[in-house]
Amino acid sequence: MTAYRFRIKFDPDPTSLWRDIVVGADRTITELQSAINPAVGLDQGHLWFVGEDEDYWDSTVKYQCPQEYEESLSGDPLLRTERIENAGDVTIGEMTRQLGLEQYDRICYLYDYGDEWRFYAILKEVLSDEPSDKEPAIVKEKGDPINDQYGPPETDESNPPLPEPLYSVLPETAVPVADLRGLEERDRVVHVIPLLSLETGFGAVCERFAIQFEDTGYVIENFQPGWQIVEEVDGVDKTEEELLAALADAVREWHAEIAEISGAVTGQHFDEETVEAMHVELEAELERKGYGHL
Repeated sequence: MTAYRFRIKFDPDPTSLWRDIVVGADRTITELQSAINPAVGLDQGHLWFVGEDEDYWDSTVKYQCPQEYEESLSGDPLLRTERIENAGDVTIGEMTRQLGLEQYDRICYLYDYGDEWRFYAILKEVLSDEPSDKEPAIVKEKGDPINDQYGPPETDESNPPLPEPLYSVLPETAVPVADLRGLEERDRVVHVIPLLSLETGFGAVCERFAIQFEDTGYVIENFQPGWQIVEEVDGVDKTEEELLAALADAVREWHAEIAEISGAVTGQHFDEETVEAMHVELEAELERKGYGHL
């Protein structure tokens, strides 16, 4: 009884396009791949492989699509610099054991060796109460699928960088904390929670915050060139408090992911205490609003 929840992210724009897929340990890598492509808007007509971490072509282990694996058998094994496995034979459980995957570890997925569609997958959760033969299923998603696989990405500079109602309430740059809290006076805004406040010569400004409308919550981060949504929480069929709780959980999950990303970049290990330290403003704001129990 084991399944895994992977968050599949589009490498060029990981905060805008991702899918959460739950898959049983006994399902093969090929079965997982067959669920990824239609979910992100790609066809199934090209070669692909799954590799270690975000190494892509430099992976020392490659789980190749069955078609390529059969062709690879005819090559000279002495010339290979990596270990080749058949993705059609290797189960998800076997892959996690072979690569020693733990929570928040990554694998990479490269599709179409010409256009090189690159994705990476974060092991978000090991589900011990799910059946091992569970078919791959999309359980959460963000962003529209790729709508033109064979053409350049569409851009429309006339579109606002953020959807409504965010676009009408946020300036393009970091927001003074006082102004951010002042947004709660607007009719549609229920809660605003500063998460990363920086002291400047002009006072405290916020680079990361959560904002809750009546039916949706967002976790927002100030990247270049401006604000970006890193998590969107659906509030349909949730009470105000339930949506706030879900939004707080999304913040905690984002903080854990930030620590994991920073650790991969710097080579350092950030423990749970480091992640808890990032929650300080969140917990203080929840307490201030009377929701310290969330």
